[in-house]
Amino acid sequence: MSSDWQKLANLWYRKQEVYTTKWTDDPDRLHLCVVAGAPCGGPVATVRDEHVFQPVRGNLKPELQTWTSAGRLIASVEWPHTGLLTMGWSSQETLVCVFESGVVRTFTVMCEPLNYFTVDERIKSEGGAIMAALWPSGVALLTRRYSLFVNASLTRAGDAGFKCADIKNYSAPLCLCVLPPPAENSADIQLVVGTTDGPTLLVDRHEVKDIGLTDGPFMAFSVSSSGKLLACLSTKGVFKVLAVGSDLRVLDVANIELRKKPKQMVWCGDDCIALYLAVQTPSNTLQHVLFVGGPQNDWIPYQYDAPLHLVSECDGCRILGAHKVEFVQRVQKSTEEIFSLGSFDPPAMLCYALERYTEGDVCAQESLCGIKDDLGDAVAACIDASLCEHEPKTCKDLLNAAGFGRHFLTEPVDADRNKNACKNLRICMNLRQAPIDIPISVAQLEKLGIAGLSLRLVQRHHHLLAFRICEWVGHPRDMVLHHWACEKIRAAKGSPDTDEQLCEEILQKFKGCPGIGFADIARVAAEMYRLHLATKLLNQEPRSQAQVDVSIQLSREGDDENGQMMLRLAAEKATQSWDPDLIHRGIAAGCNGDPCARGADMEKVASLVKERPAELQALTDLFARTLLSGEQHDRLRRFYEHLGQRRQAASVAVHEVFKKRDAEERMNRLRFAKQQFSQIDQVSQEAEKFSMQFSSQASSEEIELLKAQINLEEQAVLKKWLNGPHKFAGKSLTSTLAKLIELGEVVEADNLRTQMKIADKRYWRIKIRALSKAGHVSELEMLAKNRTSPIGYELFIEAFLEHRRNDLALPFVPKVKSSEQQAIYYSRMGMEGDAQRARAQGQELSGAGRLLQNIFGGGR
Repeated sequence: MSSDWQKLANLWYRKQEVYTTKWTDDPDRLHLCVVAGAPCGGPVATVRDEHVFQPVRGNLKPELQTWTSAGRLIASVEWPHTGLLTMGWSSQETLVCVFESGVVRTFTVMCEPLNYFTVDERIKSEGGAIMAALWPSGVALLTRRYSLFVNASLTRAGDAGFKCADIKNYSAPLCLCVLPPPAENSADIQLVVGTTDGPTLLVDRHEVKDIGLTDGPFMAFSVSSSGKLLACLSTKGVFKVLAVGSDLRVLDVANIELRKKPKQMVWCGDDCIALYLAVQTPSNTLQHVLFVGGPQNDWIPYQYDAPLHLVSECDGCRILGAHKVEFVQRVQKSTEEIFSLGSFDPPAMLCYALERYTEGDVCAQESLCGIKDDLGDAVAACIDASLCEHEPKTCKDLLNAAGFGRHFLTEPVDADRNKNACKNLRICMNLRQAPIDIPISVAQLEKLGIAGLSLRLVQRHHHLLAFRICEWVGHPRDMVLHHWACEKIRAAKGSPDTDEQLCEEILQKFKGCPGIGFADIARVAAEMYRLHLATKLLNQEPRSQAQVDVSIQLSREGDDENGQMMLRLAAEKATQSWDPDLIHRGIAAGCNGDPCARGADMEKVASLVKERPAELQALTDLFARTLLSGEQHDRLRRFYEHLGQRRQAASVAVHEVFKKRDAEERMNRLRFAKQQFSQIDQVSQEAEKFSMQFSSQASSEEIELLKAQINLEEQAVLKKWLNGPHKFAGKSLTSTLAKLIELGEVVEADNLRTQMKIADKRYWRIKIRALSKAGHVSELEMLAKNRTSPIGYELFIEAFLEHRRNDLALPFVPKVKSSEQQAIYYSRMGMEGDAQRARAQGQELSGAGRLLQNIFGGGR
């Protein structure tokens, strides 16, 4: 095995064949097409290269095609687009195509369109883009006028995009590279730009900085998969490696005498660089050469007869060829210790001991005696070495050696290490087989994670395999089932399966995943015009917010009938949640915006509530409260009228009366309220009938009062009342009477009292307080002396004392029935002797009363 290794500086490298390709029908495919390979053993996308002469063969219509790593066709679709600038894969394994116009199109691995947007409209006005660079979550473009535009999203433009600082003062750019942002969705993007005059620029949205690289200009850049290293190749053949951090620091420099720009320059793990060049031979043929190396200016050449495409991996480099797929990687230390020629390292001796044991050598244990102290490390090295192998037999032998060595250990070892290694190797081995053809290594799997692997499998419609892997390793299966359900619904288009059958099948699959969301699946069902299925699925959604949001979205996308059905569902779910925010969201959807805004349409909300008044009572109350707080009384009144709720409509009208200043408008609202209150439903309860009758009578009396107040205002003007004109409309009856009395218009007050049928006792209290407030003490005295008070004389005395007229109050104190109250009044006037006599008299009377009580009480 080690005979195939090649040494680079102090490290060993090896190239292993992974697959024999299935696309051998067109050996020039990689030359005639724009090619993009996804990392972690991902798919390969090809589309016709517009800048390469295409021989006429087969189908003349260009196609976008996706392939497995073994060259097995996954999917294809017609390609009507032109001006493709670059193509690559996102971190979610979606295909990203960037065009000269600044347009970005994304596709699934099944060649289905996903997103379409323009990075910035200014790109067209600047002559279009001439250069582009992708990173896993964004794109950067350089225009013909040397403006740099960045979009930190592959699903949308707008807030995700911005224009970088101006680089027009520098010479023409040669190459462009994006340094990885600190987080996947971060907009803190830095670009490295190589210029024809030599300076290498570090550009962000705020500034342009020359990083001071000598030996320029640089024509190619490449960032390692870890994002920590940047490789730079100049037109002078100088190769530099920089550390990416707060500043760019040179780590290594080499002179490789390469003047031509390579077709590809990618990292082979984080260890070395792979350079792919197409060299013209004396016979005018192209010789394809791959150089792997970099450290200490040491390079390993590999020659090919056909074009290549390189895919950088975290632990090596995948080489896609016309006839085979290979993988170049650094030989790990554990592998080197085991498989180096003549190795006597402990891991090699452990493998040798197992080999002797399997052959029946009774002295196999002797091979372990020399490594007894290092046996634990040897076991660990065998496990580590197995993780780097592609051949199942080699992996099995190494794991058997580790298991063999564990039997001779005096101390227990970590069993999880061996368990995880077996688990990961089993997953990788199965994924490498046809028709999956994902040559993923354990290192790539650990970087990707089970969640990332499951996503890639379901995107290729390998749902069962993804489900089994998640089930086997104990990973949540929600995402797999969710994707399967969506694809199941899409595939059912035109099939005889009913909505009930599909719903039952989906629910059956989801039984083992409590709490899984159904909202997005319902959205897919609605997109496929299965609204009944969408409704049934939304009823299973455990999150009220998701139910409401999806229902509202679907209500906007369908026709009127379906939209009303989805809006009804959103209103019901929002009301059932008792969440004010969700209810407000449902109301806003029904009104096409703010219900208090001008032009808001409340007909949809009114129709929904009328259909289900009891179920949507909370929505009705909140809608009413919203309109009241926005002072939309007319709108609220019409809403209640539409519902046939006369009492509420009349109550709104009464509430509106107090907001109106114009007397005529008040009158109209009161007449409306009276009319509504008078329409009593005969099936109503007695309490409700009495309440409606009372409200109707109160509205009628309020109308009469308003008429009288308007008449008083007219009289005040005609008769020129003192300090006029006076305003009466809108005041209460008590306030109106009090004001008339204060103005001295007692006759008018008496007439109004008679008209409104006010009781004597109430009127006397109003009159006494009004005269006192106006300071008409003499009129108050005349009223007290000349007429018998039906309410006693306490109010008179209080009024006189308030105005410090003890002389007027004194004659009326003996008329107070309570002796204690008389004593209080005498004390307030400073007559303590009279106060004591009043109290004594009161005690005598109370004593006589107790005597009678004792007599009659004893008789019982």
